Amino acid sequence: MDQLFLLLDSFGILEEGLRKYLEAVLKPIHLSKKQVLLREGAVARYIGFIEKGVIRSYRQVKKSEMTIWLMREGDIFASLRSFFLRLQALETIEALEPCIIHAITHEQYLYILKTWPSFNLHRAEILQKYYLLSEEREIMREQDANVKFGYLMKHYPDLIQREYTVRCLM
Repeated sequence: MDQLFLLLDSFGILEEGLRKYLEAVLKPIHLSKKQVLLREGAVARYIGFIEKGVIRSYRQVKKSEMTIWLMREGDIFASLRSFFLRLQALETIEALEPCIIHAITHEQYLYILKTWPSFNLHRAEILQKYYLLSEEREIMREQDANVKFGYLMKHYPDLIQREYTVRCLM
């Protein structure tokens, strides 16, 4: 959980009360390989931080799975549309390897925003970071397999070494 606090503090030091609240509610959740965190059609209950492992979001397109994103250690993840708008998820989220995550519920998230307005700075930084990553992924989705692989080699070489990554993305 130290990684999460380092990330949040990089956007601005957390208020002590918020830090204590997060320490109390964020407990490690251990996931096994291929464990599903959210199924298409369900409403996302959590937004989480990945301490260890890789998580994938995918959609069923015709008869195959289309990977939407991969997130790894140090990333914050959620089915954003489902989590924030309380709508049914359009994707499935699963652990691609054994993972340790820390998560808060939608209710806890709203409580944080109401109780610690200073967290809006952190929220804005997180949303900006992942919005830009989303745009980057959308551009990559339009590329052929060789371009995608070259991009991964340049920007995410650690993911290439994991057994399932190339299969998920190509």
